[in-house]
Amino acid sequence: MNQQLEKMVLEAEENLKSELAKVDLACMRNSQKVLAAFQKNKISEVHFGSTTGYGYDDLGRDTIEKVFADVLGAEDALVRTQFISGTHAITVLLFAMLRPGDTMLSICGKPYDTLDSVIGFDDNPSSLKSYQIHYEQIDLVSNDFDIPQIVERVAQKNVKLIEIQRSRGYALRESLTIEKIEKVIKAIRKVNQEVIIMVDNCYGEFVDEKEPLAVGADIMVGSLIKNLGGGLAPNGAYIAGKKDLVNLAAERLTSPGQRKGSWTNFGN
Repeated sequence: MNQQLEKMVLEAEENLKSELAKVDLACMRNSQKVLAAFQKNKISEVHFGSTTGYGYDDLGRDTIEKVFADVLGAEDALVRTQFISGTHAITVLLFAMLRPGDTMLSICGKPYDTLDSVIGFDDNPSSLKSYQIHYEQIDLVSNDFDIPQIVERVAQKNVKLIEIQRSRGYALRESLTIEKIEKVIKAIRKVNQEVIIMVDNCYGEFVDEKEPLAVGADIMVGSLIKNLGGGLAPNGAYIAGKKDLVNLAAERLTSPGQRKGSWTNFGN
């Protein structure tokens, strides 16, 4: 290696030493969290067996959802390979939570471009807009939440769901830290206890020691193609949070009345 280049690398590593130490600590503590969940739920070979048909009483499926719930600090979790992507899981969640006449409010600007047709920014007959579900947004200010404007809007009590996109997505902004998310949730709860606070947690898992549910979010969603899949999962996603909300999402993914009790994860 060129001596000048080697010197630059060593200097960069030295300057980043404190930040890299934080990353290593988060990795260790999150690894402990995952191992504890595996131990608590007694994960063994039996949980990796496949089932067929409708997947009723699928032990592997039911247990992996308990593991996810423990790791993410949720009352319940829906973890399925039938989700083809994070966008699919977000779509299922939004259609499960919202009804005609309801309002969805994004408080970090416009969401991912992949949600354009879901929300109804373009003319799509299957969008939320086509079901008379309204969309509003409040943009970030200097890469932080505009808390005064957010509080003023949600205090009116006619917003059904607040959406927070943790990662930058395709926008030219920094990802939102868990500390910023916690601060805005606390401000919202002072004026509105009923609104559903949903976090798009794609790319956000394990980058900190806390997940959004630990700082007051009601429900969150993420893709297994990202962090939680460990580079191994070819598809799939999760929804985790309050049990009643997870059940609503399950009934939107499967069918009303079935909730989480069908569809095998590892079978046909």
